[in-house]
Amino acid sequence: MKKVYFSLCLICCATLLSGCATQVKEVPLDRTASTTRIEPQDIRRTVEKMVESLLVAPGVKEAVGGRRPVLDVEPMKNRTMQHIDMISLTESVRMQLLRSGMFRFVDRSSIGTAATDVERINQENQLGLVDSSKAVKAGQQTALDMYLTGTLSEIKNVDGRTTDQYYKFSMFLKDLKTGELVWADEQEIRKESTKPVINW
Repeated sequence: MKKVYFSLCLICCATLLSGCATQVKEVPLDRTASTTRIEPQDIRRTVEKMVESLLVAPGVKEAVGGRRPVLDVEPMKNRTMQHIDMISLTESVRMQLLRSGMFRFVDRSSIGTAATDVERINQENQLGLVDSSKAVKAGQQTALDMYLTGTLSEIKNVDGRTTDQYYKFSMFLKDLKTGELVWADEQEIRKESTKPVINW
C-alpha cells in the first residue's frame, strides 16, 4: 500500500511540476497587434516597404546610373517616448539594401573602426609584415557617395478610455556629391486601444 501511495505522490508531483513549467511555442511573424506600442512585426513590415520604395524609385535609379555607389546608412533616430532598438532597425535596412546588390557599403558600424583600421595598416607596414608593393596605403579607402538617414516619431492621443497612437517612419537618401535629396518616403502606423469599462 505504501508503494502505491508513494507512486501516486510521484505522479501528482510530476503533473504539478509539468503544469508549472514555462510553455514555449513559435508564433507567426505577422500576428495580430497586441498593444499600441511598436511591435517587431511593425518594424519588419515598415523596413520592407521602405527598402522596396527606395529600390524602385526613378530618382534612385537615375542617381545610381548603372554603377554601384557607396552608401552609408546612418543610425535611425528615435523621436518616440518608447525604447526601440534603432541600431537593430538600422542594421535591417542595411542588410536588405546590401542583398539588393544596388549599393556598396563601407563598414562604419562601430565608433572608432576607421581609426583602428588605419592603426592596423600602419603597424603592418612598419613591421614589414606585408609585401610593400601590395600594402594598403593611406587614402585608398573608398569614399562615400550617398547616405541614408531616417527618424521614427509618434503622436499619442488619449480620449477617455481610448488611446490613439500614430507613428511615422521617415527616410531620406542624399547624394553627397550634389547635395541633392535623391529619395524620401514615409510609412505610417496607427493603432487604437480601448480600455474595458470594468478593469480588473
